[in-house]
Amino acid sequence: MSVLIDTLSAQAQPQRLPDADPAGSFVDGLIRRSLSHRAVHHPYLKALGEGAVPDLRWALADFARQYLPYSQSFPRYLTAVISRLDDPEHRSGLIENLTEESGIYEQEEIDELAAIGVRPEWIVGVPHPALFARFGEAMGVSEPSTEHEPICWRDLFLAVLVNGSPAEAVGALGLGTETIVSTMYKPFVAAIAQLGDIDGADAVFFPLHTAVDDHHQETLREIAVDHARTPEGRRGLQHGMLKALQLRCAFWDWMYERAMDPQNAEFGGSQWIA
Repeated sequence: MSVLIDTLSAQAQPQRLPDADPAGSFVDGLIRRSLSHRAVHHPYLKALGEGAVPDLRWALADFARQYLPYSQSFPRYLTAVISRLDDPEHRSGLIENLTEESGIYEQEEIDELAAIGVRPEWIVGVPHPALFARFGEAMGVSEPSTEHEPICWRDLFLAVLVNGSPAEAVGALGLGTETIVSTMYKPFVAAIAQLGDIDGADAVFFPLHTAVDDHHQETLREIAVDHARTPEGRRGLQHGMLKALQLRCAFWDWMYERAMDPQNAEFGGSQWIA
């Protein structure tokens, strides 16, 4: 009887990966895959960074309008993932990220940003969605888009975080989102510089995320590694990451179409039926 109990107990435990395939190496492989994805190297991003669109100012204003609903929702995304985590250390790490999203920084971070010309008064106490809204206002945008595409993307992404497994949620927000931010936003920094008349305080959202977002990424990597210690966790991480990347890629496709044909986009363009 004791042998049977021991056997059933062993079967109930999550299957652990062999030592020959460490969880950290698996996660690092996913990170490399994420950073090489089309969502990070999309023609839309390349065109913006090179100024290779018919009207760069219009394209950036359109981005500000269409991306604002996503930016406004980001604290909700973080909160959703925190609610899915059982490990107190994992929750604590993401709560620290959420705190920074609200505009609270360690002195070391403030010093790093000051070294690249980001003044503390531009960011301290200002939530990140408000920083993005400030950029929008500088581009003449005061209201978020109500078109179907950005709303659909926002809602579908939230559904992955809420309805997928905890590992999927970590894969989507960590490996498929935070991991790519510092690389993905660099074309926007280049595009804004080409305009030449956007104040540093108004554009600070982008250097803030390209310069010192590494600790956000590292926190989520550590959480991902812990989830990657079982085959189920590995599958969840990969699925969540790919879902997030594909959703963003579809959004960039739509944005690229608009940027390359602003007149058609201005008067309706392609619409989904509600």
